[in-house]
Amino acid sequence: MITRKATRSGLPDLRDYFRETWRFRTFALRWSAADVKARNFETAFGRAWHVINPLLFGLIYFIFVGILSGGGLDSISMLAAIIGNLYLWLFFSSIINSSIGAIQSGAGGILIQSAIPRIVIPIASTITSTNLFMRSLIAYVPIHLVSERGLHIEMLYIPLIVVLTGLFGFGLSLLLATLNVYARDVSRLVPHVLRLWLYLSPVIWLYTRVLGESSLDQFARLNPLYPAMTAWTIALGGHIDPSGPRILEQIGIFSLWTFAVLVPSVLIFISKEDEFEIRK
Repeated sequence: MITRKATRSGLPDLRDYFRETWRFRTFALRWSAADVKARNFETAFGRAWHVINPLLFGLIYFIFVGILSGGGLDSISMLAAIIGNLYLWLFFSSIINSSIGAIQSGAGGILIQSAIPRIVIPIASTITSTNLFMRSLIAYVPIHLVSERGLHIEMLYIPLIVVLTGLFGFGLSLLLATLNVYARDVSRLVPHVLRLWLYLSPVIWLYTRVLGESSLDQFARLNPLYPAMTAWTIALGGHIDPSGPRILEQIGIFSLWTFAVLVPSVLIFISKEDEFEIRK
């Protein structure tokens, strides 16, 4: 068991810390299973809602984008692309929202009453989001087939993109959860920031719209989620522009973003976790 004083002393021995975290892996899995049950996923209505939610969002944004762009509402392929992209986006955003909420609430008092490493709770939240994402993604399959987006060799990269997105969301959630301990308004700002981030990312619009050399296009491609959503779009629908971004290139860029966020966020979270209950 790791014993530490709740001071600003910094990082513990990381080998001991991660060894202790691994010891609680069964707890994380059971916590995740209970969380899934609490969200009513085990009921027929709960399962239906997790399937319908991305579909409704996709339809709304499809109509919204079609009207604004003047491109019409008759492209089933575009509808499928938006819905497919929203599945990954909702996976990413759910990791952040659930992890911040769990840390803010003290995981229902468990963090106060035990010496469990605090990072176990965001890990459990990430497992829950991954579980729900994988289950609900099955509903996209018929949409993909009806839209005739086809089968592509790039689909082999889907598991890697999902893993990187999960790690990126997990790392960002640790950073935001830590900030939220010191400034409670962070949790109120996060949903608005995520909504703005959605609009600035190629989720409801195609990545090919910002392939130019203008300053605005280059700035749009600096978005950490641009390579993630670009790789995801290519994985599901193939390369839209033969001369455009390649999937391995985008996965490589997103990998750099992921570990640039994940590593320092983990270290910051661990170094500050002893102060979480003091500052409640």
